[in-house]
Amino acid sequence: MDLKTIEKALMVFKCFAQGETSVGTTEMAERLQTNKATMSRVLSTLKNHNFLEQDVRSRRYKLGPGMVELARAVYRNLDGIVTTVATPFANKLRDTVGETVHLEVLSGNNIYLSYVAVTPNPISLKIEIGDQVMPHAHAGAKAIVAFSQPDVIEHWLSQKFVRYTKNTIMDQDKLRELYAEIRNTGVAYDFGEYIEEVNAIGAPIFNQENNPVAGLLIIVPLYRMRKKWNKSYIEYLKNAANEISSQLHSSRKI
Repeated sequence: MDLKTIEKALMVFKCFAQGETSVGTTEMAERLQTNKATMSRVLSTLKNHNFLEQDVRSRRYKLGPGMVELARAVYRNLDGIVTTVATPFANKLRDTVGETVHLEVLSGNNIYLSYVAVTPNPISLKIEIGDQVMPHAHAGAKAIVAFSQPDVIEHWLSQKFVRYTKNTIMDQDKLRELYAEIRNTGVAYDFGEYIEEVNAIGAPIFNQENNPVAGLLIIVPLYRMRKKWNKSYIEYLKNAANEISSQLHSSRKI
């Protein structure tokens, strides 16, 4: 393809991005102000590389499996972008509160520990970057799921839960109530539910579509915990999470 043909191919994708579900050759040629023969070659080439599919009867084109793979690659890259954007804010939060800070990121259908801002006195947590975290036990994951759509919440609640400690919440109804409380307060807690000697508080991070994509959390060993979480910690956490969301072009705040 020459540059003009490549440009036309990109314009085809833009048409689908604007809401088109299927288009015909003549229709697309008229829309892009080009001749039908050129548009036919462009659409055929995109079909040959699986970016488009053609209906046998109507001869109209729709997006193909190649675009699905491309979208997955974009989402994988976005996971990395979230971590890159959040890292300096996580480090600043760690320096402010003097405690370890974690970033848990939603990737596909799972949530993973993506970054750890460690203090000079690191905590032994038995979890490493890349490990999966669960929304019935980890504060960041709880925050992500609590602010998700109802069907997503039910999807997570349908999973088989693992009991990590005697404090781990295993009851679906209790978790539903907990998620509702998290939506009201903007923060999620882990009271020794993953590791008995460790507490955590987490807040959601939103993307440009105002969907939760990550959770930022402060980790505190039980022996340093007071009876209640320091209110300033909660404000610092919320402010950091909101700043990250803003950097991801979200208008949603907690």
